Amino acid sequence: MRLILGGVNGHYLRYITDNFAEDTEEVWAAVAYATRSDLLFDWCSEHQIPLRFYGRLDDTVAVSWPILKSFLDRASPEFVCYLVQHHHAKVIWWRGVGVYIGSANLTNSAWYKNIEAGCFMCEDEISSETEAHLHELFSTLHKHATPLNDEVLQTMERREAELAAMSVDQPDFWANPCLTGWSGLVQTTEKSAGDRRRESFLKEWHETLQYLRDIGKRVAKDENRPVWIEKHAPVGAQADQFLHAHYYQRTFEGQRPTFRALYEKNRHRREAALAEAIQWWRDLEEAPADEDRMLNESAPFLRDALAEDRLDSMTPELFREVCIRVHAIRDYARRVENKSVGLPSADTGYTIDQKVDALSRRVWSDRSARGYTVKDLFRHVLYGGAEEMLPERLWQAIYDSAWKIDRLGVSAWGELVGWALPDRFPPRNGRTSKALQSLGYDVIDHV
Repeated sequence: MRLILGGVNGHYLRYITDNFAEDTEEVWAAVAYATRSDLLFDWCSEHQIPLRFYGRLDDTVAVSWPILKSFLDRASPEFVCYLVQHHHAKVIWWRGVGVYIGSANLTNSAWYKNIEAGCFMCEDEISSETEAHLHELFSTLHKHATPLNDEVLQTMERREAELAAMSVDQPDFWANPCLTGWSGLVQTTEKSAGDRRRESFLKEWHETLQYLRDIGKRVAKDENRPVWIEKHAPVGAQADQFLHAHYYQRTFEGQRPTFRALYEKNRHRREAALAEAIQWWRDLEEAPADEDRMLNESAPFLRDALAEDRLDSMTPELFREVCIRVHAIRDYARRVENKSVGLPSADTGYTIDQKVDALSRRVWSDRSARGYTVKDLFRHVLYGGAEEMLPERLWQAIYDSAWKIDRLGVSAWGELVGWALPDRFPPRNGRTSKALQSLGYDVIDHV
């Protein structure tokens, strides 16, 4: 064990980064404050070492905005950042090498100027009990974390600007739905089951949303985009169709799905699995299953049909054309019982288009518990307030009886939002989640 006291005894944390890059399998870092990327983050990136970082979430912007932005710019599933309220730990675990537990933040002063005190234990000095406690630490942080995404970055950028202008009072900071609040280890109030379910949904949705955005950035690059996709195709739509093709072409053995087995294979090598899939995608000389038509024809149609200035004039016929082009709605129509959409329940065979036609008529005529129509829901979810609040409105459309219309579930809404606003909210359905799982991502299939 090495005592790390900086200038007091001449032992610095840089000793580890200078000597053990080749031996480090990955880095788990729980450090409250971070203002310098070159101390650890750039080192991980330079040596292609996966990094999972937990910083502090508060209204003083404990992790600087440029550092937060650098995580999103990398768009890598193996270089991820989470923010946690009431987090003040300073623990860096160079997996395979050893762990530092002490007082040093990821700041220039902490590493080189301040008097800081900590211990570094080599991997073979970490007892099974200590290792279990370390896993519990990171598990607790992850449970209460806010995953970094574009909305969180924008919130922190605004807050940093306010602080710079000496406007330190911002009572609404914690009201932002993209931030996961936490009362700390001492709980003073009990949340209802509904509140916990909503918070869990929003946290997972925001985290997966950023995965899709990152994938979109990568597959939309000129060097990764197949020749049959038009350059102006929305980034989020490209992410969706990349995952569509990957799922149907690369996660089945005959009729048997293999995405769960692939998850176990790839969960510790997500970057490699994603890179392999992107290479397969960019080398395709033609679309394997009409992805070109979806991107070049259906996506522009859906974006136009669901535009804010078109909603008032939407007709049942146009709504049917929207439903025909949404994979989740077509899939649900294929499975739904005839009688539940107003078709005779006898053993009459109907085409998919006939089933979608019946389903669209039923949804168009239905009302929520408060009398809202599907047009009202489109207006509310897509354009009913700040863009960063959209996942909150999405939750209402799916689970709140005041807004919910039967037969429009989470996958349908995940796609509808994505086709209407693909630049900010890539389409997501059950197939999307399974495709991500096959690449090693720990996401939930909400269907």
